[in-house]
Amino acid sequence: MREKTGAVLVAAGLSTRMHAFKPLLPFGDSTIAEHVVLSLKELGLDPIVVVIGYRGAELRQRLAYTGASFVVNERYKKTQMFDSICLGIRAAAGQCERIAVMPMDLPAIRRETFERILDTDAQIARTSYNGLPGHPVVIRSQMALRLCEYSGTGGLKGAVEAVGIPYTELVTDDPGVRQDVDTREEYERLVEQYFSTESARKKETNGSGEKKTDGGGKET
Repeated sequence: MREKTGAVLVAAGLSTRMHAFKPLLPFGDSTIAEHVVLSLKELGLDPIVVVIGYRGAELRQRLAYTGASFVVNERYKKTQMFDSICLGIRAAAGQCERIAVMPMDLPAIRRETFERILDTDAQIARTSYNGLPGHPVVIRSQMALRLCEYSGTGGLKGAVEAVGIPYTELVTDDPGVRQDVDTREEYERLVEQYFSTESARKKETNGSGEKKTDGGGKET
């Protein structure tokens, strides 16, 4: 049985390069924010803490029905992502044994990738793709609080290096662990690739994630 795991989703930034508020961009029949929160909720993550700042009231209203909780980074214009991460960690740590940390703008991570990282037993685990680090990062709650004592440079990466406990790496074939949407071109490309891939995957399965079979149990 898995340890109780919560999530911290960082959505406080200004989305400067996108020139649009990334969490509320359309994604399928909802938005990026709704898709990510509901995907984690389906996996049983609890609590799901969303760190808000820029357009925070709007995002809070949009996600009200999801059961997510919210922490406000009042200084979002002057602070770094690691500051928002730590606000979320401090809100979640007392409610779960582990915390999955990620930015809100990574909607294309596959369910099976989340399942695999949640089954990883480590102090600090992260995904990777093509040899490059990805999200989410899953951290034991007490370790996460320890990381938040770090006051140096380099954000979460710098904090992990400072405590001297290396990441446990989960190698994946899932490009979604690195596909954020910092620009309009990245967003449009991600949406096209994700939904075309999902459509193909659904055609290969019977809707339950199992390969289609004929009456004799052979794959079709």
